[in-house]
Amino acid sequence: MKKLGYIIIALVFAACGSNTFQTEAGTTVTYLKKGNGEAPVDSLVSMFRIKYTTEEGEVMMDADEPMPLKIDPENQIDQGELFNVLTQLTTGDSVEFALTASELFEKTFRAPRPDSIAADSKIQFQIAYVDQLTEEGYYEMVAKKAEEAAAKQIIIDTEILDNYLAENDIDAQQTESGLRYVITEEGNGPKPEVGQKVSVNYTGWVLNGDYFDSSNKDVAMEKGLYDERREPYQPYTFPLGQGQVIKGWDEGIALLNEGSKARLYIPSPLGYGSRDRSPIIRANSILVFDVELVEVAD
Repeated sequence: MKKLGYIIIALVFAACGSNTFQTEAGTTVTYLKKGNGEAPVDSLVSMFRIKYTTEEGEVMMDADEPMPLKIDPENQIDQGELFNVLTQLTTGDSVEFALTASELFEKTFRAPRPDSIAADSKIQFQIAYVDQLTEEGYYEMVAKKAEEAAAKQIIIDTEILDNYLAENDIDAQQTESGLRYVITEEGNGPKPEVGQKVSVNYTGWVLNGDYFDSSNKDVAMEKGLYDERREPYQPYTFPLGQGQVIKGWDEGIALLNEGSKARLYIPSPLGYGSRDRSPIIRANSILVFDVELVEVAD
């Protein structure tokens, strides 16, 4: 019935040149732009640019990037009126409409409505159906955007590190990835190979000097990081080159001989990137680690 309803709406639009349609529940949807693309397919990822505001014009959401959603026009489960509208769009469409706050929060978000928003107040939507991708295509797009963002951030971090190292008269070596390092004590053991287990003592801080972690109990106590649940404090062990630590560690530890000590200056794309890791490690934080490669084992 829902599919038939969609066909009827499409035919009425084509025949009458109307710039609106109504859902079965009575929501009036106005076209800002009519696309000529495809209707949603449940096996694909639909990309929507979504903005919605309160009745008073306060912006509740205005996504910079299109939002991925799985839309199934044949789904008989009530997902709320917002999804009912989305199932009736085709790629290229831009529309606007309004939903009551109670409808939106209770049936679509399935979350408590904020006390500041009246149940019968109107939430105003503007939605553009940007594209429809396969899951593989979607993840390829996400990966490409992440790579582009990381490349831009490396340029920013490189300038910051150049200035920091020059101001502090630090002579650091640089790898192709942008990692900087200073070997403070040479070891005489073997260099680790990918897949081998390495045990590393470390102390970490962000470039502004705020410490966030240490495997050394004395340092942890000195810097206010001590946690009795970590007793006994000991080196951190992990398989090298398997992605179980940040990229800057996988790359930096591989440069050392067993017994070596070094200071690593890690640009944010080789650390935790654009996400907040903690109150100290914020988005795009440059990390500094004093590390000691204690042991290399098979």
